[in-house]
Amino acid sequence: MVSSIDEPLAVGFDIGGSNTKIGLVSKSGQIFHSKSIPTDVQTVGVTPFLQTLIEEIRAMINVSPVQVKGIGGTFLGWINEEHTSPFLCLNAPLLHGVDIKNLLRSTFSLPVWLIDDTNAHALAEYLYGSGKGESRFMCLALGTGVSAGMIINGKPLNFTGGCIGDTGHLILRPNGPRCSAGCSGCAEALIGVEGIERLAFEKTGSRLSARRIIELARDIKDPVAIQVIEEIGGYVGELLASLSHIFLPELIAISGGTANAGDLLLKAAQQRFEEINGDYHRTYAGMAGDYYKGVNLVLGKLKSETGMIGATAGLFFPEYQNI
Repeated sequence: MVSSIDEPLAVGFDIGGSNTKIGLVSKSGQIFHSKSIPTDVQTVGVTPFLQTLIEEIRAMINVSPVQVKGIGGTFLGWINEEHTSPFLCLNAPLLHGVDIKNLLRSTFSLPVWLIDDTNAHALAEYLYGSGKGESRFMCLALGTGVSAGMIINGKPLNFTGGCIGDTGHLILRPNGPRCSAGCSGCAEALIGVEGIERLAFEKTGSRLSARRIIELARDIKDPVAIQVIEEIGGYVGELLASLSHIFLPELIAISGGTANAGDLLLKAAQQRFEEINGDYHRTYAGMAGDYYKGVNLVLGKLKSETGMIGATAGLFFPEYQNI
């Protein structure tokens, strides 16, 4: 049971490529209780998966010391214009067109707010993490998939599928490995969980999970894991170099589960970013006056919890309800 608290609470959930996270989130972005379940919708079916999700949401409501303001959710794909369901969800296509919003609203008789996962990650870091006060802020989420969100003057950009589009499928290595969507050599194929595991297998012949590789590299316990994460960081730097020309962020935060690799990942990304286009950004900053001041890369402060936290933003802040 959560102890007494003097601020509003909401239930947030984040349906990711591998796992779905559900948590009790406060208006200040704190998580007071959380649970992770497998995103096994493709194996068990839509109904059993949604039943489990409903049970876990109910459990969160039951442990809350106050009446929750509502339920906020996000998922691994593009959201429809009505913000009721995903319509392009490659890793869980059985969710296409499922009216999650009205299912939860009718089940719990509470307000329900859904948002694309890309903007959920960006909003969480903007409101509670490294992006506070930034006028041009980009958040890159790294996990099973890869995606970037952009916030300018407090407003998340939304012009394709509830976000800025499929940024994770920007091509880095033409004719390189294919991602699950069919792109050859895209960022997601190289940087996502499968890319990390494939790279480690190529170097060692052993099959380790991406989570284990990240842990070993972060703790400086395995030279091969370190090499893998440094190479992944290089790809991250290349992706951000290309995206930065379009959106001109002044701060880029790297979030998601892969960001748990820490400074090793960040330094490799910073180095490659600087090699490719450091001079470009300094030149533009020198000529643009107050419009643009240059760019910095940092680790997100919220790491892998950004989706769950950002999913509740519209319940606490009315200005985000209609993004």
